[in-house]
Order: sequence, then structure tokens, then C-alpha cells
Amino acid sequence: MPTSRQAGRGPSAGRAAPEPTMVTAAIDPAEPPAQPAVRRFLTLLFSDLCGSTQLAAALEAEHYADIIGQLREAYRSVIPRHGGTVVRIQGDGVLAIFGHPEALEDDGRRAAEAALELHAAVRAIRPDPPLPDGATLRLHSGIHAGLVLLAQGDLMSGRFELMGNAPNVAARLSDAAQPDEILVSDETLGPERQLFVTGGRRLFDLQGLSSSVAVLSILSRAGGESRFRALAPRGTLPFVGRQAEMERLETALQAALAGRPASLTLSAAAGLGKTRLAEQWLRRCEDAGCRVHRGYCESQHGTRPLQPLIHILRTLFDLSSDMPMATAAAQVEERLVAIAPELRNLRAPLLQVLAIDDQPAEAERPRRAGAPDATPRALRKLMAALARQQPQVLFIDDWQWADDATHQALAAIHQLDGDGIVTLVTTRTARAEQPMPPSEHAIELQPLTGAEAAQYIGQLLPGADPFLVDQIRYYAGGSPLFIEELCHCAVDDAEVRRSGRLQRGAAWLNVLIESRVARLPDAQAALVRSAAIIGNVMPVWLFEAITGLPAEHASVRQLAQLDLLFPGEQPGTLRFKHALARDAIYEAVGLHQRKALHLRIAQTLLEQGSAVTPGEDHCEALAYHFDAAGVVEQAARFAEQAGDKALAASALDRAQARYRVALAALDRCEPSAELAPRWNSISQRLALASVFNPARSDLPLFTRAVALARASGDGATLARATYWLGYVHYSLGDARSAMQQLELAMAAAAAAGDARLGVQVRATLGQVKAAAAQYDAALILLDEAIAISRAHPGGPAQAVGLGYTLASKGAILADRGDFASAKVCFDEALEVVQGTGHAVLASIHGLRAAALLWQGEWQAASESADEACRIGERVRSLFTLSMGRAAGAYARWMLDPRPEVLAELKHATDWLVPRGVTLFSSFNHGWLSDILAGSGRRREARLQAAQALRRWRQDDLLGVAMACRAMARLESKAADAIRAERWLARARRVASARGSAHEHAVNLLCEAEVALALGQSERAGPLLEAARAECLALGMNWHAQQAERLRSST
Repeated sequence: MPTSRQAGRGPSAGRAAPEPTMVTAAIDPAEPPAQPAVRRFLTLLFSDLCGSTQLAAALEAEHYADIIGQLREAYRSVIPRHGGTVVRIQGDGVLAIFGHPEALEDDGRRAAEAALELHAAVRAIRPDPPLPDGATLRLHSGIHAGLVLLAQGDLMSGRFELMGNAPNVAARLSDAAQPDEILVSDETLGPERQLFVTGGRRLFDLQGLSSSVAVLSILSRAGGESRFRALAPRGTLPFVGRQAEMERLETALQAALAGRPASLTLSAAAGLGKTRLAEQWLRRCEDAGCRVHRGYCESQHGTRPLQPLIHILRTLFDLSSDMPMATAAAQVEERLVAIAPELRNLRAPLLQVLAIDDQPAEAERPRRAGAPDATPRALRKLMAALARQQPQVLFIDDWQWADDATHQALAAIHQLDGDGIVTLVTTRTARAEQPMPPSEHAIELQPLTGAEAAQYIGQLLPGADPFLVDQIRYYAGGSPLFIEELCHCAVDDAEVRRSGRLQRGAAWLNVLIESRVARLPDAQAALVRSAAIIGNVMPVWLFEAITGLPAEHASVRQLAQLDLLFPGEQPGTLRFKHALARDAIYEAVGLHQRKALHLRIAQTLLEQGSAVTPGEDHCEALAYHFDAAGVVEQAARFAEQAGDKALAASALDRAQARYRVALAALDRCEPSAELAPRWNSISQRLALASVFNPARSDLPLFTRAVALARASGDGATLARATYWLGYVHYSLGDARSAMQQLELAMAAAAAAGDARLGVQVRATLGQVKAAAAQYDAALILLDEAIAISRAHPGGPAQAVGLGYTLASKGAILADRGDFASAKVCFDEALEVVQGTGHAVLASIHGLRAAALLWQGEWQAASESADEACRIGERVRSLFTLSMGRAAGAYARWMLDPRPEVLAELKHATDWLVPRGVTLFSSFNHGWLSDILAGSGRRREARLQAAQALRRWRQDDLLGVAMACRAMARLESKAADAIRAERWLARARRVASARGSAHEHAVNLLCEAEVALALGQSERAGPLLEAARAECLALGMNWHAQQAERLRSST
């Protein structure tokens, strides 16, 4: 069997000569002889004969050689028939590729169909003599698509040499396949998986891969109707947008119902939802009493003329693929007569269209050939007869691939006048040379608007965090197809869930995009690849400087018509229609070409950027291009500058991304004495950005900073590195680790004589202890830090620290029941940082919202939480946005309990789970436990309460008492007094540990509720009176009213 490293280049598909205006500074459209290897997105098929070793041992050599000969003949005939290229046949196995020398959009599907035919052909081989025990020859196959480095092969390696991960995966899938099984990776087929009958989706862990591969077992080809299901979104979802287009289609439907003809063309670029809109309308047609006929055109090699009309006729006459010809011919005649007796004379031309030959005599065949226009006339008569019975709707999908015979047939049907026949065809947005179908009404779909895209994403990914939604909208460019794929990736890809960052498109989507670029003339393909290296959005001046072409050049304008490169929304820019398309095109550019052009772009930005755009430093673009060019010193420099710029603007996620690039670039620099101090300096700024937007995956960076600082022997650097490691642990919710590191940092700061850092460390330690409910120790540290800050006022950074310290103290006072003093602290905290626009404002509002929830001030809590959300979204802090959204949802539930509010709370809680952030998460579990228990959802409430108890063990106590009270009420409703009391005891322990006056008061109220539920009215009375008195004394008026209401009712 060939190995995964076997492959190479075939003859190039004939393309137009490059335009003379294209300069060689961009990607040269001609492949340079010195670099024969090219990158291609290919689909690979590996097939092997099952049990070949045993067969060879059991058979005579000549008999086994005969089997191998028939096997190889099957490989050579079947694979090219489906557009594939045989790379190598070795022994009883074959390696084939789809996508070179010609790339097609449906390479994955064609590979799967080739495998199905191969397996059938091999099963049909009848060795002579027969195999022992009547055994049947069988293959096992694997199919996978991906990026491959393809080079010219030789006698040893085969026709091509293939290098990359994709061949390895395909080979592993073939090895894993059972006898007669075809395993294909899910990402290879994409939506076209519905064109096949498959086994269940399962995950394979392949050695050397960081993530599992989702695979399907292909059993057979599905029926024709499945094609339309394949092009619909995953799952049944409400239709989004397209109201104006649907109204025009509805007008045509009314015409059909009134007995009038109508013809429509629905055009759009691939992926904009033509088929789905058509299917939505066709269902309405069926509901209105129309008969709907569906056909489709394919680009596949070897498709028959009149393909869409053959689909329609086979469905109309109910013909199955395995029906004997005589039976099929009789059924066609029977159905024709049933429609109208005079249609019997259409039997011959329609049987000819369907390739049904029930009378194979040579004399019959010339008679059947008939006149050239016999088929269009027959189809017109058939449709006219059907229209006399009921309105007819004829739908043909993907008209851009229709053959001339289909054009003639549809034109003939359009000649019918006065009959209720509506034709609808969908087609790609027309090019000048592409014939359009004759139609009265042309409807062109546009990409979804931003609001429509967000609505669609919300249906596919309920509860996705707003930042992920924004990313999907950005990458998809309004294409429903791309939105579906990106949402699918977000669900399946653990890295996306962890980091919140999209990685890449699926293999089938990359193949689709690359196939479009491959069909361009060489010069234009080189142009779009050069643009992809510049970026998704690019200044016009830079594009022109790199490519040598003005943006008004015809070649550039044509890229907009091809749905690739457009004028940007910002004047003086160009952009790719879809960021996914740009990424796929970029990946297909050779490494050496790519690096050279990145370097040229960076040099051009340095030399001309400030002159062309005064005041713009281009540090983000310079960091990107120098990094991609491998110029690591410059990459680190500009990435650091870009990170500082983003941090100053409170764009936290962007600052984190830039600092990570800078650190990675420094890691690739030559070792030097300056490396450790600079690495630590950047990592500390990364930590500052991470405090409000943490991710557990960054912890190794801060741990390394401590190791570098310790190795450098610089005590001050070690103190700061340890401090920031402790701070990041705090932001992640690791209170114990945070306190441990901060204690070490305090000692290191003292040893280094850094008094200012010592004050900062003590303040942060106080904040950590406040979050861990160690209030006495926390207040000492916080008050000390507040006093120092007031005595020695500094700049904005000190104001930020003072503001959060005051808010932490306010939270402690509120928990202890001193809501008035807490309000003073929160007000001062907001005043100190007001006008800075800093992310800390969101944290202050979030803590204030939690305090207001404790007090039962639901409306005020909702307003403060909403402000935290607004700021968190502006500074792109998922943590503060999540906590604000959760607190606000609980407040709104208390004001108006609605199911969507509970869903909002659950989603906000889930956002942080993949990132490993648990700071204050006991709040979320307490709020969820309370709502779920009150709604009678026992199992879910118990799960949330268990999570709260788990956080208790990690010193996060703030929401635990609420979860315990919720479970006590739930157990009391089940008349389980013992378990209810056990939960109440836990709530009392938590309140006592925190010294929480408001928790004590609410515990009394809950204990009374439990007593009432258990029928202990006499016990409940004094508890309610005590609860009411304590709540009034604390200013918890809502809770006091609840106690009074229960007391009055008993």
C-alpha cells in the first residue's frame, strides 16, 4: 500500500496567459522551477484489499495475480470516472486524489461515490477458481481532505508525492475501517453527508493528532430528494430574513393558483441560501395545493444530458434505481395514461430520456431517436396535461451547470400560455459569458445583514457568548452556509470552546473555496492570493504597491463579481467577502512565497506607511507580517507596541493576542541577557490585560515568567513576576494558589526593597481574601491600601487600584449587612475611576449588583448589572460580561420569572466553563439552584447545588448559602425533614463562616418556609417574626415583606 508521502504534480489545467501588467513583486502566477512543490486542498482516498495476506497464502500465485489484475483494472476505470487521479497502485492497494489537476467543489462527494463504486466492483469480482469457503473479495477504505504539499513523483514514489497531515489521516482511516467499510471524516463531506446513507457519527483518536477526528461510515448513496435536505441547515430552524424575496415568490404562487404561468430566476453567490429559500417557498406551494417537481444540475464528470428533468421524471413515475427495464417502461406508460390517455404517445421519447430500453432490438433504436425537438415537445405536453389537473411548480437547482438540452426543454415549457405552471431555477450570480435561463422575474439574493446573521447564529448556537457571535459574523460575511459551518466548528472544536477563537474552516469548505480560485486565470489567481497574504481588509495603496495593479483595474473589479474581493466599508480599503475564504486561499500559498511576500509587505509599510497615512503607526500589521515572515525581533517589537496600544484603549482581548505574539516571537530569538527582563515585562502587561479576561491556558506563560525571573537572579523582577502569577490565579478563581503566590511576592518585594510593589501586593491579597470570605484579614489589608492611596494620590493606574479596593471593601460590608456603608464605598469607587473608561468599572458595577441582590433591590441590581455588561462588552472582557449578564438575569427573574431569563442565566454561566474561570462562580450556582428548585426542576437544582458545594471547598462561599436554602425548600416540599435540615445546617455554617448578617436573616426566613412546608406552623411563627425584624433592621425590605406575607397567611 502506498505511504502518505507519495504524490506529485500532474499537467496544469489550461489557463489564460498572465496579464502583462502583473508584476513579479506579488505572487508569480507561474510555478518557479526551483520550487516544484505546490500546496493544494485535496481529498484523498486510500483503499486496500481485506485479508490479502491470507488470500495470497491460500491461492496459487497465478490465481492471486489474476485477482490483483482485476482489482487494479477496477482502480484504473472507476477512479477517473469520478474525476479522481490514481497516484499509486501498490500490491492490492490504491491511493487516489481528487482536486488535482482540476479542483472541483464536490471533491469529497466524488471521492465517496468512487469508493462506493469501487467496493461494489470488487465485491462483484468472481475469481476462478472460487475463493475458499465461498468468501467474497472486499475492500476497506478511508477518505479525508486537507492541505497537502504536492510534488512531482517518480518511479519509486508514484505519480505524485504527497506530504502533510491529510494523507496520514486518510491512511489511518483506511486502516481502521472494517471489511467492506468506507470511513470518511465528517469535515470532508460537510453538508453533502446527507447525500449518503451513513452509520452514526463517531470520534477516532489518531496517534499524533491533538484532537479527535469525527468520522462517518458510508453505507450507500441516498435518494435524490436527500440532495435538498443536504443543502438545508443542520436541524429544523425558523427562516431568517429574505422577506422581500419571499413576497416576490408568493406573487408567483398566486399566479399559479389563478391558472397563470410565471417564471423566476433566483441568483446569488454560492452559500447565500438560494436552495433553502426555494425549499421554504416550495413547501408553501405544496401546502397551497400545487404539485412540486424538483430537479438539480451537477458539475460532476459524466453527468447525462437533461439531468434535472430526468430527476423530475423518475420521481413523477416513481422509478427506483434497481427496477428492471421492462417493469420501468410499463410503469411509465401506466402513469402517462393515468394523467391523460392521449399521453400514451409520449412513451417513446420519455423512455429515451430516461435511458429505459425495453425493446433492445436494433430496428427499434432508430425509430426511438426521433426528431431533435421530440424531447422538448414531449416534456411540454406532459407539463400541460399535469397543469390541467392542478397548478404545477417546476424547480431546478444549480442552473449554472445545466446542459444545452435542458435549456431547450425549459424554453419549450415556457412557451405554454394560459396554464398554471411556475418555473423557478436557482443559479450562481451570472457572469457575462454564462447564459441565464429565460424568466420573467429575476431575484438576486444579498448576504444576510448583521442583525439577520446574529439571529441565525443565535438559532444555531443558542447562548453563544457575544464575542464568538461577532467572530462568526466577521468570518462568514453574511453567508448562511459559512455561518452554519462555523457554528458547527464551534460546537465540535474543543479549542474554540476553550479559547473563544475560531481556528479555521472545515476541509470541505476549504476545498470549495480553493476550487473557485483554481478556476481563475493564472494572473487573477495570483492576484487574489497576493491579496490574501496582505490580509482580510487592506489599504488600497498597499494592495496597489504590492500587486502593481490599480484597484480600478478590470482584473480587480472582476474579483468582486466573483464574490472574492470587494471595496471595503471604510474608504480607501479592499476586503475579502468572507474571512473564511481569505484564510483558505492564504493556506494554499506556498511557504516560501508566503514568507517572501510578507517581508515585502512589512518593508513597504515601514517605508511608505507613515507618508501615505500620517499618524498611523501600522504596528498591528507590521507585527503580523514580520511574524509571518520569520523576522522575529521586529515581530516582537511591533507586537509589543500593538499590545500596549490595545491595552491603553481597554481592548483586552486584542491586547492579550498581541502580547502572546510578542512572547512567542521572543522565544524564537537568540538567547541574550536582555531576554528575561523583556519577556517578564511583556508577560506582566499580558497579566494586566488578563485580570479582567482570564484564560487558564495562559497560566504556563506566567509560571515561565517566574522561572525566568528566578534564573536571572533579579529579586525585583522575581517579586513582580510572582505577584502577577498570583493575580492571574485570583482572576481564575484559584483563591488558595493566589494567596500562596502573593505571600511569596510580598516577601520577595520586601527583600528587593520595593515598597511600592509591597503596597500593591497587600492590596491584592486583601481582594483575594475578600473573595474567599476571610473578611477580618481582608479588611485590615484593604483599609491599609485605601489609606495609603488617599494619602499619596497618583495617576490613573493608582485610581484603578483604589477603585477596585474600595469595591472589594463595599462587598464585605454588604455581606455583613451594612448596606449603607457599602453604598458609600461603591459610590466612592465609581467616582475615583469615573471618566477613565477602564475595564475595572465593570467589576465595580458587578460587585455592586451582587450587593444589591443580597439586599433584595432587584431593579437597582438589574441596572448595575446591565452597566457591567455594557462596559464588559466594550472592553471585550468575557468574564465581566458573563458575571454582569448572570446577575442581571437573576434580578430580572425576581422581578418577572420568565423561561428566557433562566436560559440567559444558564448561558452566561456556561460561557466561562471552557476557559476554566471560576472566580465568584458560586454566585451563579446559587442563583441557578434557587430558580431551578423554585421551578420544581429537582435534578438540575441538585447539580447546581453540588457545583456550589464544590466551590465551597475551593474557598468560594458567596453563593453557597443560597444553593443550600434552595435545596432545603426542595426537600421540604418532598416532606423530607431530615435532608431539609441538613441543607439548612450547611446554610447556617456558610453564613457563620462569612459573618454574614443578611444570610443569617434569609436563613431564618427559609427555615420558616421549610417549617410551613412540613406542616410545622407553630415553629414557623417565631421564625418569621425574627426574620422580619432582622430584615427590616438591615434595610432588606423585600425580604421583610415576604416574611410578613407568610406570617399573615398562617
